[in-house]
Amino acid sequence: MENIIKIQNHFTIIDEGGVRSFLFEGKDKSMLIDTGFGSIPVKDIVKELTDTDVFLLNTHTDKDHTGCNKDFDKVYMHPSEMEHYKNALPEGCKIEDVMPVWEGDIIDLGYWKFEVILTPGHTPGSIMLLERDKRMLISGDTIQDGDIFMFGPGRNMEAFICSLKKILKITDSFDSIWPSHGSYNVDKEIIPKIIRGAKDLLEGKIEGQEPPWPMPCKKYVCEAAGILYDFK
Repeated sequence: MENIIKIQNHFTIIDEGGVRSFLFEGKDKSMLIDTGFGSIPVKDIVKELTDTDVFLLNTHTDKDHTGCNKDFDKVYMHPSEMEHYKNALPEGCKIEDVMPVWEGDIIDLGYWKFEVILTPGHTPGSIMLLERDKRMLISGDTIQDGDIFMFGPGRNMEAFICSLKKILKITDSFDSIWPSHGSYNVDKEIIPKIIRGAKDLLEGKIEGQEPPWPMPCKKYVCEAAGILYDFK
């Protein structure tokens, strides 16, 4: 299928066009990260890719990451994200079906061992997943070279910058970054560039442009990414 990109053994991307989900296969169980807009049958696709039981984890709960959550009995996320999820609960989902993951938890799939890192800012409970042995980071929306949404409920630019600085301190633990949007993977040198861009935005050093489609914000273009932000 054109939506399926096999990156390596046990690691597949499901690309929905504008957003992507990640499937990491283990020996006895597998992890699906996010479920996209809901325009393609993510669970059916996953069943074709692995015979193992699959559990769902959300990096965060904007609607373009939860579109097929209803097809899974449980969904894991950081508890700081639960209110954000509850406020825009996808049809067919229940907040009672949410299970917690915590900062520092290790998700051990056998072949993969991901460490949960809390990175608030884009949303209150955004997380990243660090695989130290494989030297890779799953970054959600916080680190990418596309347009980073930083307007509307739940966004906090100061927390966003703090989270990026937090990740900057551990860049010796990974080589590749796998975001949900933009390029399939990006180099870790992008992190200080996004930090500088966010700071310049807040200090009025970047002029806002009209966004790519009607939205209650301006687009601020820095050297690494676009940031969609509203000063109100």
